[in-house]
Order: sequence, then structure tokens, then C-alpha cells
Amino acid sequence: MLKNGFITGVKASVLLVMFMSVSHAYTTQQQQYLDAKKALDKKQITQYQKLRKQLDDYPLTIYLDYHANINDIINLPGDKAHTEIEKFNQTPLYNSLRFRYLMNAGQQQHWQDFLTISPDTPKDVRLQCFHLSALLATGKKEQAFKGTEQIWLHGYSRPKECDSILSKWANAGHRTQPLIWSRMLLSFNARQSSLLNYLSTKVTSHRKEAEILLQVYKDPNRLRHTKRFMGSQPIMADIVDAGLRKLARKDLKQAVKLYVKYQKADRFSDFKERQLNRYLVRRALIAQEDGLKSHVDNMLPLLDSDDLYEMRMRWAIRQQDFDTVKNYLERLSDKGKKHSRWQYWSSRILENNAPESAKSVLSTLAGKRDFYGFNAAEALSQSIALNNANLVSNTDLRKKLFDDPAMARVVELRAINKTIDARAEWVQMMRRHDNAMTAEYGLYALEQDWFDLSVESSIQGKQWDALNLRFPAAANEQFVKASKKYQVNINEIRSIARRESAFNYYATSGVGARGLMQLMPATAKQTARKNNISYSNVKDLYKPSTNVMLGSAYYAELLRQFDNNRVLATAAYNAGPSNVKRWLKVSDGKLDVMSFIESIPFTETREYVQAVFSYRMIFEHPKKDASMFSELELNYHY
Repeated sequence: MLKNGFITGVKASVLLVMFMSVSHAYTTQQQQYLDAKKALDKKQITQYQKLRKQLDDYPLTIYLDYHANINDIINLPGDKAHTEIEKFNQTPLYNSLRFRYLMNAGQQQHWQDFLTISPDTPKDVRLQCFHLSALLATGKKEQAFKGTEQIWLHGYSRPKECDSILSKWANAGHRTQPLIWSRMLLSFNARQSSLLNYLSTKVTSHRKEAEILLQVYKDPNRLRHTKRFMGSQPIMADIVDAGLRKLARKDLKQAVKLYVKYQKADRFSDFKERQLNRYLVRRALIAQEDGLKSHVDNMLPLLDSDDLYEMRMRWAIRQQDFDTVKNYLERLSDKGKKHSRWQYWSSRILENNAPESAKSVLSTLAGKRDFYGFNAAEALSQSIALNNANLVSNTDLRKKLFDDPAMARVVELRAINKTIDARAEWVQMMRRHDNAMTAEYGLYALEQDWFDLSVESSIQGKQWDALNLRFPAAANEQFVKASKKYQVNINEIRSIARRESAFNYYATSGVGARGLMQLMPATAKQTARKNNISYSNVKDLYKPSTNVMLGSAYYAELLRQFDNNRVLATAAYNAGPSNVKRWLKVSDGKLDVMSFIESIPFTETREYVQAVFSYRMIFEHPKKDASMFSELELNYHY
């Protein structure tokens, strides 16, 4: 079909979607598509083919073709498969089809077909191993075995798809003793005891040292017998290095003590010494053990690293040791000193002895749209700086929205409630366009109430100042209802959802949190029972009405638990109440609100609290009496 004809058809389809009746009936083509997919799933091929013929100009036909033809495509010769696979290019189906073809070709050992589709190294490890086998089978032995070494040299076991090429590589004599030793160290540090023991059986030289390494793995405190590990061979330094790292996870003070002894005995190379020193210092900064403070302060200037300086300053802030904060502020790189966070703490250092200088720092900081900028503005009794781009539609760009066929697919997928597929199309489409066009797509999404897609457009297009795209009034009906029922500020729960899911109803975290407010199933079940909220299974967490109600009820519960202190409740929403109570026990009522937030040990939680409080300020603007913290939160002794 001609491009202009296609666009015309698409726009007609869009209009049909936009002007559906309130009953949300599907258009004729949408219903035909759904019926065709149903017939295909039930293997009613005659009925499917009849419906398919009526859908030639429908944007989602490509999804039908994918499911109808995938089994045939993955068994085609490489050249023919390439032609068929390319038909799905610029859709999320492309990578899926290509992966399945390559997996099948690898399993069937159709190596030339594999290389036709993937002449370059794939990203997936399983496919990488098939790729290496294909190279070997087609005469590229040196290249294949070089790549196999890189695959093998890893601290974890490799997938079964790698067994064949790894075996051929080893049988060809490439699995050398130095390589075995290197992988033993990798598996040691990865705490893969089974792999470590297996590798030890392959050692023919340095068998004694391999046995010592196993003994140190079982009991790293053996390193206290320093004379046994003072041999001049580099291999002994490897054992000490690995052992001290493992010991540091059990007895950090002992590990540091032994490190100093071995370091004075010139046990390590300069590079290994610096890497091990950094590892131990970082663990000491995480643990914040007072007994290691002197060692840390002696080592930090040698390591000269902003990230370590920042960790040390947080430790000092927790102890209200502002002389130490001042010392390390001065050691930061120029880039580090310009960060809002450290500008704020610089003003805190200056406020007693140089109030005018402190005010000048705050004045500069108040022009930034972030947690510290908002605090600075409040301190100076100024309005917060939103720095909003006030993004508006561009008529010329708006005319081009449907030039990309993916846009029509997004419209149709949203219309038939295939939200996850629509999001995949959207993300891929955003990556094809420049920032200006991405912003235009974001504005269109906003107009359609596709709030998760408008936020995604702002991210992909780096439109950090487009606040209309980044902070839309998503799921407003659900938030209003939940806010009233549980007597929580609507912008607080909205900000939590914005941070948690970026308003993606189907967001799922790596640990299993789900939906708008990212609830764990166990928490959801318990909250539902306590509050008499209808909840059947984890699928309910993808329903905005259920998720927002449960999330708001849980947040209200945390507010009650922490005496209406939103700082503590928000931190608990992310890290759990037990962690917050533990942090309060450590700080023992000695911290102000900003010091407490800065000294939260978990980076994720610290940034989470700062983001939620900042987002609330943005959502509440231009409310005149909006403030970052309540009097209760400001006066609380953390």
C-alpha cells in the first residue's frame, strides 16, 4: 500500500478510536483482529485465514503474521529467514523472532544459517556460545577459541549451550593452568564454592597453592598466620587478596589489620594493593565502624576518589562532625563541589562563621529544581525554581506523528487494552526519533491520558524541564478516592507512585513489587486484610483502582506508625519499617531532618525520600503554603 494511503487509513483508525461510544465498543477492525487472534490460538486455521484477509490495511496485522508464521520462519534457511525476519524490523517482535531463530539454529547446529542472521557477536551468552561454535564450524578457529576463552573466564558456571564449544576449546589445549587459576580466583570472589572445587580438580601445577586457596575459602582467618603466606610468588598474593576480601565480609577489623601487615611486608603489586585497599576502605565506610575511622582517614587521600569522600562525609554528618565534612568537601573534585548536595552542605558549614557566604551559596542553589534547591529556596523565603520549559506542540512536528507506523500500532494496542505491547512499541519508537520529535510524541500521549508514555518520552528525549510530560496528573480519579478514604495528601501518594513506577500500571520490579505504587504481594495481601480491601491475587496489583487503594492504605499505616512523620513513613515505604527503626536507634535523636536523610545508609532509600519530597513540591506548585517539611518533621530529633 502507498505510504499516503496508509497514513490516511491510520488517521481514520485513530479517529474511530478517539470517538468510540461510552460503552467502549471495539471498531469493526479491532473486533476482527481479536477474533482472528482467538481463532489462531485455538488453531481454527480456516476461520483465522478468512478473518486475516479482511485485515490487510490494519496496523496490528503484523502481530497476527508473527504468531501465525513464527514456527515456519525459525526453520527456514538463513537467507530466506533473513527476508522474513526483516519484515518485523522496527517492531518489538523483531528481537523476539530473531532470538528464537538463532536459538533454534544453534540447537540444530545449522551454523551457516546462524551466521547469516547473526554475523556479529550477539549479546545473549547462550547465543554467544552458538556464535562461537558457528565460527569454529566455518573455519574461523582462532577467532572462535579466543572468544571461548573470554566466555570461560567467568566466576559463575556458564549455560549448557556453551558446553560443546567449551569442551572443544579445552580439548584443543587452550584451558591452560594460568587460566584455571584465574577462574578459581573469580569463582572464589563470586562465592561459587562448587565451581571452585571443580576447578581445583583440574589443577596440575600449583596443586599445593590450590589446596591452600580452598582452605582459605573455608576459613579466611587462616591468613592471620602471615608467615605461611609470605612466599614471593604472585600466586600467593592472589590468595591473600581473595582471602582478605572474604574475611572482610565476616570480620572487617581483622581484615584491615591483616591487610596492613601484608602491605608493610610488600606482599602486593601497586595495582593490587590499591584495588584491595579501596575495597576494604569502602566496606569500612559502609559499616561506619568507629574503630576503623583512623585507618579510613589515612587511606582516603591516597585513593583520592569522590565517591569515597562522599561516603565519609555522610558518616561524619551522621555523627555531626562538621570539621570532617569541611575537610572532605575541600578534597572533592571541581565537578563534585558543584553538585547541589555538597553546595547545600557547604552552606551549612559556612552559616555560623560566614553567614553572608552561606547565603550566597544558598542563593545560587535556590535556582535549581531539586531537593537541595527547594530547601535553599525555603531557607531564603523564596519561591521554588521549577525551571519549566512550558513545552507546547509544534504544528509541523504534529503532522508527522503517524509517519512512523508504530504510532498507529500504539493507538490500536491501547484501544484493545494491550498496554504492555503498546509500551514496548512506544519505547522502541522513541529511540528512533530526535529529542524534538520525542517531545511531540510525549505531548500527544499526554492529550490521550497515556501518562506512563508521556513520562517515558521525557526520559527518552531528555526533556528534563518539560514538567507537563514528567509530572502529569495520572490516575487522578483513583488518587482522589484513595486520598479521601485514608486521609492522606493526594500529592504524597501521587509522588510515591511517580517515583515507584513512573505511572506504568504494569511495572514489575526485580524483587516482585507490582503496579503503580509497587507493592509486594505479601504486603498487599496483609494490607487488604487489615483494611477490608478486595484483593484476590497478584494480578489485582496491576489494576490502578486496587493498587492505589492498597498503596495509600499502607502509606497511611506507616504514617500512623511513625507519628505522622512523612520522612520516616516515606523511607519505610521503600526500605521497610524495621530498617528505619534501626537507623533511628543508631542516630539516637541527635540529627536534624536534613542530616538524617543525608545519612540514610541505603543509596536507593536516600534518593527515594529526596525524590518523593521533591516531586510533591512540584505537584503542589503553585500552592502558596506548600513547604518541604512540616513543623513536626523539622522539630523532630532523629
